[in-house]
Amino acid sequence: MTYSPFVATEGATTAYKKVVGNTTTISTDKDPEFQSWLNLNKDNLPDDIQAKIDDGTLTIADAD
Repeated sequence: MTYSPFVATEGATTAYKKVVGNTTTISTDKDPEFQSWLNLNKDNLPDDIQAKIDDGTLTIADAD
């Protein structure tokens, strides 16, 4: 399972797409499952996700 940026409209929130088998789920950066995935994979994120963290458009929330 991995996530990737899905839709980015200027001035709007970026949606993130998760594909597992034949199922696609769309979420925002505030989604708890997406944030959990970011925390678990923060040292080995896909390049497109890492680029959003590096440019400040995506933030990994502190784990509870």
